[in-house]
Amino acid sequence: MRYRLFNDRSLRQVQKLRLEQKLTPRQVLQIRITQIPRLELEHLIYQESESNPMLEIFEDEELDLRTESAEEVKDKLQEEIKKFFEEDYPTFFAPTELKEQPEKQTPYISTLSEHLKSELRLETSDPTTIEIGEYIIDSLNNDGFLDIPIVSISEYFGVRIKKVEKINKLIQSFDPPGIAARNPRESIQLQMEREPKKWKLELKIVKNYWDYYENNDIEEIAKRLNIKTPEVKKALSKIQKINPRPTSHNFGEIRYVIPNIIVTKKGEDYEIAINEPNLPFLRLNTKYLHILQSPKDFDKKTVNFVKKWMDRAIFVLRCFEMRRRNFRNVVNFIIGKQKEFLEKGVMFMNPLRLVDIATATNLNESTISRYIKDTYIQTPRGVFHLKHFLSGRLEAKGRYISTNVIREKIKRMTNKEGEVHLTDDEIVDTLSKEGIDISRRTVAKYRKQMGIPSSRKRKREKKLYD
Repeated sequence: MRYRLFNDRSLRQVQKLRLEQKLTPRQVLQIRITQIPRLELEHLIYQESESNPMLEIFEDEELDLRTESAEEVKDKLQEEIKKFFEEDYPTFFAPTELKEQPEKQTPYISTLSEHLKSELRLETSDPTTIEIGEYIIDSLNNDGFLDIPIVSISEYFGVRIKKVEKINKLIQSFDPPGIAARNPRESIQLQMEREPKKWKLELKIVKNYWDYYENNDIEEIAKRLNIKTPEVKKALSKIQKINPRPTSHNFGEIRYVIPNIIVTKKGEDYEIAINEPNLPFLRLNTKYLHILQSPKDFDKKTVNFVKKWMDRAIFVLRCFEMRRRNFRNVVNFIIGKQKEFLEKGVMFMNPLRLVDIATATNLNESTISRYIKDTYIQTPRGVFHLKHFLSGRLEAKGRYISTNVIREKIKRMTNKEGEVHLTDDEIVDTLSKEGIDISRRTVAKYRKQMGIPSSRKRKREKKLYD
């Protein structure tokens, strides 16, 4: 029953029937535990142990995991707790950690943004300059370029364009060279201006003849600069070697990858080990079990309190165990499908989609996606992100072929090129002869994903380096 305000400003009772799906707090908790990404799982375990007195984190490595006092109190516990101990669920959640796992100590390295802001504060103490400068730094894209027009920044802060340009120029003097440029041309120019004597000819070409440089018009540049063609070729070759994207080398970033899954070959089969070195050991706190064993010796409020939190603790441990089983089922299915890849290489990779894994494991696609996120696997062929084993599929000669195989075929074709460089249409024709029906747009998309330039650019680059 609800009250609604009508046009005559009067309140009336209105009865409305509607169907809503509502999850209980326990269902929400179960979904959260079973779907949470691995990197957030450690935080959740600590969170549960702090909020629930019936759970504790045990740090003694010499603990005998099966020596619990559960057997002594099993017969006198309430029916639900009895059921818990009788089922194939442990009274603890222990991380599966490989023996002699090396601990990687990652030093703190400041991010590019922190580095630039620190440099800015060392150069100036003016509050307005710092405010505008930090706004510019926060506006840099992943390549280190400033996408926002200077005019927009000046209007936002209500200052003159010249002031914003001056502040941006100050940031451009910081490391890495080329930072805060507006485009690749300005980035290359900024890098050269650090050593103008070394880049005298190249700087002239970038400043005054950039369009001719982009079109590889060597003759026109030589004519306008009144120099010989070989000199221009040499200069263009040196420009090509400059990286126009100042942050493409992940400035200030150190990453250590610890594989979460270790796959080793044992005879004809593969053995899978789950590695969870950072997860704490979570178990039931048996100190309170005597309250449930002899409830008459304690007041009703205490017994209800212990029962409430014990029920939740049991439920949480079951959810953690369910999550582990689901994760292992997903990994087992992926490795089972990609055995040929592990044996023979990428050309034998099978198509595998999230929907295929979901159907086989009876899990939701979003759950599988969360399991795969930030998960690395060590195999006899190297260390890969688990997502590497998934790919789309295309039909070829009555069977499905992985899109990763098609990418590899395109890569090998371009690597074997001689004097003649294959166009996208020619690649389509070659794949068609192998029974792979694919459009030119798809070839271009895969080629760009692998960082392979067009046939025209490949031909131009070959001329420059020859």
